[in-house]
Amino acid sequence: SSSGRRVGSGGMKWEGQGARTNPCPVTNRERRAAKELNKPMLRNTTAQLNLTLPGMCGESFHEVSQILADFSSYPGHLQAFILSMHCRDYPLLVGLAEEEACPNGTQLLVAVRSQLANFDRRQAIRQTWGQTGLVGDMTVRTLFLLGRQDSGDGHPDLEALLELERQKNRDLLLWDFQDTFYNLSLKDILFLGWLRGHCPTVELIFLGDDDVFLRVDALVAYTGGLSAITRQGLFTGHVIQDAVPIHDCKHEYYIPKSFYRDSYPPYVGGGGILYSRDVASRLYEASCHLPLFPIDNIYLGICLRELGLVPQNHPGFWTFNMEVEGEEDLCAYKKLILVHHRTSQDIIRLWRGLHDPALACQATP
Repeated sequence: SSSGRRVGSGGMKWEGQGARTNPCPVTNRERRAAKELNKPMLRNTTAQLNLTLPGMCGESFHEVSQILADFSSYPGHLQAFILSMHCRDYPLLVGLAEEEACPNGTQLLVAVRSQLANFDRRQAIRQTWGQTGLVGDMTVRTLFLLGRQDSGDGHPDLEALLELERQKNRDLLLWDFQDTFYNLSLKDILFLGWLRGHCPTVELIFLGDDDVFLRVDALVAYTGGLSAITRQGLFTGHVIQDAVPIHDCKHEYYIPKSFYRDSYPPYVGGGGILYSRDVASRLYEASCHLPLFPIDNIYLGICLRELGLVPQNHPGFWTFNMEVEGEEDLCAYKKLILVHHRTSQDIIRLWRGLHDPALACQATP
């Protein structure tokens, strides 16, 4: 596709796709929303109160704030999320040409959620497990998913650094939305919308955070053992069952009772998810008539439930870190695919240690 020019957050002109990521058709979204809101699906404000989603991205979801009696007590970032949770029509500010997005018949796409300020994490990943190329018998491509962090909101001005990073690495996708914790579900859906028009040879997608240590070779080995039938409908990671909303307003994952009153569906915990392309496409379609939820992995679980799919647990995905006594045991990592909550220094240390020819580990029985 042709490149375009768009003014970035501080006046800088980013080189990007020009066109917006294909949004859900408004007419379809409204029609499906009207049908789905009569079901006890989300059990949040839209389902309980039978609200109608705004048809245009520029319209705030003020009907929620008027009906929710305690809306004014919600934290400011949650209020902001609710007022725009119907919207996912945001253009790319930094994109990639078709031949750059997934070169050489890429089969596994590794998409890493990052933020502008996390340059050290991205660079650590590039130097270690995020290298693009042939891994085993599979061609792998790593991309980083970003949103805006404006200097006017208290973030440092990193535009010049980001431009250098973009020119050197050609592995960034940056959308024109505010990159906040509650907008991670939006980032996921924008990526799924982008994927529909890109990377036609990709069969599998890993979606993860920039603070994980991922053994791509183990991931490739695992997928190589799957039958063609098993790969269809694949959505796997560390599955969390029977979780309930946290109603402590001081907690990072606080969800008010008036917004969501039910337990959560099974979902894959933060850090990393592996899914097939057919599931990616179906998740995007489901999201077109399900309002966004402020916790990204739970939102994907809600979309899976809508599709009648159940996430599959994989013991090699360690969302909640390792036991303290095992953290320094390099051989313990040989048995895993992913470990969450690692610093950039941890990632480099682990990579070097696991690739040290002198490392000797007993074979797994």
